[in-house]
Amino acid sequence: MKRMLVLNHFPTVYPPTSGGTLRYFHIYQELSNYYDVTLLSQTFSHKGGLFTYSPTFREYKAEKDSNYHKVVQKLQHNELSYEFGLIIQTELSKHPTLLKKQFDSLYDSADLIVHESPFLLQYDQYFGKDSKLRIYNSHNHEYKLAHQIWKNNLARGYLPVLSNLEKKLVRGADLVFSTSEDEKNSLITMYNTNPSKIMVAPNGIQPSEWLPRTKSSNKKPTAFFIGADYPPNIESVEYIINHLADSCPEIQFVVAGGCCTPFANSSKPNVRLLGRVRHKQKLRLLAEADFAINPMFTGAGVNLKTLEFLSAGLPLFSTEFGVRGLNLTPMKHYIHTEKNNFADTLKRFTSDKNVLHGVSLNGQKYINRHYSWKNIAKQIQVELKKLTSN
Repeated sequence: MKRMLVLNHFPTVYPPTSGGTLRYFHIYQELSNYYDVTLLSQTFSHKGGLFTYSPTFREYKAEKDSNYHKVVQKLQHNELSYEFGLIIQTELSKHPTLLKKQFDSLYDSADLIVHESPFLLQYDQYFGKDSKLRIYNSHNHEYKLAHQIWKNNLARGYLPVLSNLEKKLVRGADLVFSTSEDEKNSLITMYNTNPSKIMVAPNGIQPSEWLPRTKSSNKKPTAFFIGADYPPNIESVEYIINHLADSCPEIQFVVAGGCCTPFANSSKPNVRLLGRVRHKQKLRLLAEADFAINPMFTGAGVNLKTLEFLSAGLPLFSTEFGVRGLNLTPMKHYIHTEKNNFADTLKRFTSDKNVLHGVSLNGQKYINRHYSWKNIAKQIQVELKKLTSN
């Protein structure tokens, strides 16, 4: 079994519940059927150490050390800010951190090295200099996303650094995976790289994990949204609280995930902010809600929450941006709406059982057929096998 070493700027959690942790865990859990997989992750708030998920799948979580405090002091910022959390990671990769020492100790035995983002590329000092295969499993076109959502002027000063790192990674990797055709074309266009080495490996789901949908016992129609503590999700929650909740008092809005954190003091009577939830609770929430909403206006990649909403059998109200990259058909797989008419669309269709049933059934069938993690990992394995055999 060939050994695969995967480097990432955030750890997974088990079981994963939202955001990039879903992709990070499930793809490599499936690939561990073909490779001996070691994840090497930076963690600032989670417990460090070695976590074994199976005989061929494990994760080293490297905690912050004294170098972290040096970098924070230099930047005069901390990781509580989304963009500075990423900048701190990039700056730390220039120092002899615990993660750097762990990477060096695992390097020799690795047959191929996978980067999940450009932020830690500088840890890989032999990138472009040795004969080991390098893979870039991109979650987003990171520069494009950062240019869109980084607001702080000091942070934006790091955009050229990010662009250069991502350019080096895209051009220097032997194989690149993107989450959609749009992301693939964006990377090709910006970095003028060989199109034949960029493949699509979309985000996915595990169709077997959902609980059976229960007959609604909700006193009000209940809309569900979940998201990590991530600026585009926070923007969506702000819209739910300050616009949809007021415009649709007859609907109960349930919001889960780290995206709730900035709104701890909100007290709208028809909004329940649950904060971070465990996996089992998330499954119950998906089974009990009447429909899902995805008012996304910014971001990159493919929304994992969209895949989960549809795969779990929830009727979905979403902006076009919220379903990007999935080739969904409005009024067949989901109900399309935008910022200026979201509330009106909810009022129009939430009581139309036939429409809701139809889109939920079609959406579920489509996603489960095309986007299971198992099938996605098989496709990745085919491409990796071609690469390693050459």
